[in-house]
Amino acid sequence: MARSKRPGLPGRFVVRVVTAMPRGLVLLCLLLVCITPAQADRVVDEAMAMARVGAAELALNLLARETPDPRAEPVRWMEREQARIEILGMNGRWEQVVERTARVPVEMPVDFVIWTRTRQAHALVSLGRGEEARDVLRPLIWFGSHNASESWFRSWRRLVAESYILDDRPEDALTALQRYRFDYPDDVARVALMEARLLLSLGRPREAVDALDGRDGHEADALRLLARLRAGDLSAADSQARALARARDVGRDTRDGARYQAVAALAARSVGDSAEGLAIMERALASHRYLGESDDAFRLSADLLWERYARLGEREANRRQWLLGDDAGWFERAAQLQNREPHLSRGLLALVALRSPSASGREQAHRHLGEQLVRVEGHGQALLHALYLGEGPFGSPERVPGPVRHLLVEQALEQGDLATASALMAGLRRPPEGVDPFDWGLRRARTLILSGQEQAGIDGLYDVLSGVRRLDAERADRFMQVMFDLQTVGRHDEALNLFRALAPRLAESRQLRELWFWKADSHRALDAHEQAARHYLRSAMAGNSTDLWGLSARFQAAQSLADAGLVDDARALYEDLLDRATEPGRRIMLRQRLQQLLLVE
Repeated sequence: MARSKRPGLPGRFVVRVVTAMPRGLVLLCLLLVCITPAQADRVVDEAMAMARVGAAELALNLLARETPDPRAEPVRWMEREQARIEILGMNGRWEQVVERTARVPVEMPVDFVIWTRTRQAHALVSLGRGEEARDVLRPLIWFGSHNASESWFRSWRRLVAESYILDDRPEDALTALQRYRFDYPDDVARVALMEARLLLSLGRPREAVDALDGRDGHEADALRLLARLRAGDLSAADSQARALARARDVGRDTRDGARYQAVAALAARSVGDSAEGLAIMERALASHRYLGESDDAFRLSADLLWERYARLGEREANRRQWLLGDDAGWFERAAQLQNREPHLSRGLLALVALRSPSASGREQAHRHLGEQLVRVEGHGQALLHALYLGEGPFGSPERVPGPVRHLLVEQALEQGDLATASALMAGLRRPPEGVDPFDWGLRRARTLILSGQEQAGIDGLYDVLSGVRRLDAERADRFMQVMFDLQTVGRHDEALNLFRALAPRLAESRQLRELWFWKADSHRALDAHEQAARHYLRSAMAGNSTDLWGLSARFQAAQSLADAGLVDDARALYEDLLDRATEPGRRIMLRQRLQQLLLVE
């Protein structure tokens, strides 16, 4: 946030408008600005500069290093408190904004109290706590008339309407907006989109068209097209054509493009079943990833596409007089149609996936359908995600059929979405067809461990070990990498148990030597320093104890012996290492360690 001035004494505050978008709706929050450059607080300037480049924690620590007394230095205190609240808000840390603003003493200058209470209401709205936001806003509206400008009142009243939307009270929100429109006719544009969205949600599309009268911009245009379609002012064919044309103009892979494609898909639902209509629906559903939190009017349920797939499949089945249950025949026909008529192919597979009396038939159909979807050019992966994880017959990871989960896991891992990948993997016990069980099991365990489902990941590692009697060097190294992840998250007791289970399966002495070293690391992390020293030394002595690995292990053993209070043993190891060391820096470090031992005695 740019800071043109710094906060001044009471009566010298000026305001500027900042837009924020909790739940996707524009909230205007009026912020304080600061006093004259002569009174600049360099700490605040430095903190804000740090926050703007992404170092929020460093900025907050800088502000906390020296906190002025609000009674002795009220201006400096307000300046720093404002900066702290702004930085928290910039980083979406709304709970901390609420906590911080609630603690501002009411004895502070009224302008500052008004600003902090407004920020508190803004944060509560951002958290979806509408009733609490209104509890903060009501006193501002009722008792602030002598101390606040009209712009404050406008901001508060818009926040009240937003809070009603959060609490699923659209009628109350609409009443608040209509009163706002009446009281501030010069500011209608600011609330028109919100009002139109509410009217559409209440099934009053013609009023939504009126609310958008004179409003420009792509969001208003998309809402107008949708409202006219629902009101019957535009035919489905005209709505579809106009929406598709606008989507091409603005770009399909944009938020505006996603809105227009949603309108086209809703219109296609009324045009009739066709491959073209299905293609429109597929693109619209895939583009949902570009929609924002305020775009509920444009959201499509995956049910719409599943229903159309199934109807297309039924029409083909009835024409050929096929019966559900002959799954192999359906799969053969779907494969024949895949390149020539892909939507009909997907329709046949969807029908089997949803209605086959055979559980294995349904699973195979989902696998064939998923594999076909991911190959759809340009938006296949997004379509697969929306169809199975969007609102619809599946909609959550635990309900997604196993064969499709594997595809979605790959997709989530590629995108770095560990939370989704782990949720999808949690219920999977078997690898997909054609995938090596060892590799798949390791990947599953690692995903679960790194996403916080550590016990499930540990169980997965035992499953992997139970399937092998001997590990070659390459597989053992890959298994060890997952063990490092387990140590990183602090599960050292479990790591030690797994190391014990792994040891008899190692084929090479080199890897057994390494295993003792990593076991020692876990013992040291558990403050079992004597055990740690023992394992470090076993690692050193398992090969050439004077090679680089052996020397490193002996050095770690010396430190563990010192931590265990075995000072003479530690000294003996350090002195031997010093005799062997030739590099000056290492010799200095070893002498320092020996000197530290003198302090222990």
